[in-house]
Amino acid sequence: MTDASNLFLGIIAFAVLVMAVLQLGAVVMLARYAKRVMSLTEELQREIKPLAAKVHAIADEAHRAAALATHQVERVDALVTDVSRRVHETTASIQSIVTGPVRQSTALFAGLRGVLAALLTTKTERRFERDEEEDALFVG
Repeated sequence: MTDASNLFLGIIAFAVLVMAVLQLGAVVMLARYAKRVMSLTEELQREIKPLAAKVHAIADEAHRAAALATHQVERVDALVTDVSRRVHETTASIQSIVTGPVRQSTALFAGLRGVLAALLTTKTERRFERDEEEDALFVG
């Protein structure tokens, strides 16, 4: 081997040694960063656990509130339906109470009017009216 090949071999060995040192330094740095990331992750998990529990409690409370609101809305709907039905029944009762006597009094007055008209008309007027009615019925 010549001096030049020994020199190049020494340079290659030195370059390999430098690369190994750099790689070892990179591995050490990565290990340090990995430890730091792990400690940050653990700390974050410790801080998030109570927060997650609070969020879960809030979600449970919101679920209970929604269920209670739904129940209250159903009760109000039943109440409104019942009141509407009762108002309808009351209106129908009042209408029948008022319209029944009004119809009866109207019929009574119509009967009285007919009786008075019959008493106040003369026989000739009645005969004349009857003739007109019979003429209207005559077909021919």
